[in-house]
Amino acid sequence: MTTFADVPEQAEAKRLLGAALADGPAHAYLFHGPAGVGKRPAAQAFAGVLLGDPRRVDARTHPDLRVTEALGEMIRIDEIRALHHDLHMRPFEADRRVYVVFDAHRMNEDAAAALLKDLEEPPAYVTFLLVADELGHLPETIRSRCQLVP
Repeated sequence: MTTFADVPEQAEAKRLLGAALADGPAHAYLFHGPAGVGKRPAAQAFAGVLLGDPRRVDARTHPDLRVTEALGEMIRIDEIRALHHDLHMRPFEADRRVYVVFDAHRMNEDAAAALLKDLEEPPAYVTFLLVADELGHLPETIRSRCQLVP
């Protein structure tokens, strides 16, 4: 089970996320930094706190969690369309639904455009967690709609 305490170092990220929990979470966060610095565990731990069940988030069995990641070398529009189809379903157990997009920097242009539409006006109960190794590969329009978590 991943908790904030389990995330090594990353003091700034933990401070930002702790403040977000205290103030009420935003609708989207973009965890960014080089590969191997702990973005995935930090995003997973944050999702566990948001949903109140880190164990099922780690196991990816929580009904209010949806994880999308690259299949092969990129995330294609079909994966984002599937996420969109699910987006307007109310939470099953928690107060919110959490959508984690690992490898967000690997979205192709069509997938990024489709995700942008969901980031612009998500339902109030939705939180997006995007995880990217490189910010430069993400359109500025996506970056500007997320709270950046270095």
